Amino acid sequence: MSPDTDTTSAEPAVYWCEVAAEGPVYSTGRVVRYVLGTWQTLSPVLALRWLRGEARRIADRLDPDPATSRWITEAMRQPVTPVPDCPAELRVWAADPADQRAARAHLKAGVPLTVTVPDTDCRYTLTIRPLHLPAPAPGRRHWWQRRPH
Repeated sequence: MSPDTDTTSAEPAVYWCEVAAEGPVYSTGRVVRYVLGTWQTLSPVLALRWLRGEARRIADRLDPDPATSRWITEAMRQPVTPVPDCPAELRVWAADPADQRAARAHLKAGVPLTVTVPDTDCRYTLTIRPLHLPAPAPGRRHWWQRRPH
């Protein structure tokens, strides 16, 4: 039985976070998945905080935020018709408190969270997988459990 299918406790033991990009390799015809970052934590709140930070990091590297960038001058800030794009969608997801509350409840219930945002030539996938670890053998503890003083 794999660790993420064992349901020995109501709340997951750890949360595995991953950010990946997937897109074509030019002139090869192949599509490749590249892991941009991973992280593990005991808290769904910290998992979501990390994922929001990664969403903002990707967005800023693809297209600096015009609202906060020092490179954008007032003359460049012209009203435009909003067009959905990958950096904007990542920023919206990271900043929406209602989405974050729903995602936290989703994770605490033990259900994986996946956010996929397409870009022009690739797509970015942000995931958090709650993992239920198998129960320790009698008389043993998991690495995260406190020992009595």
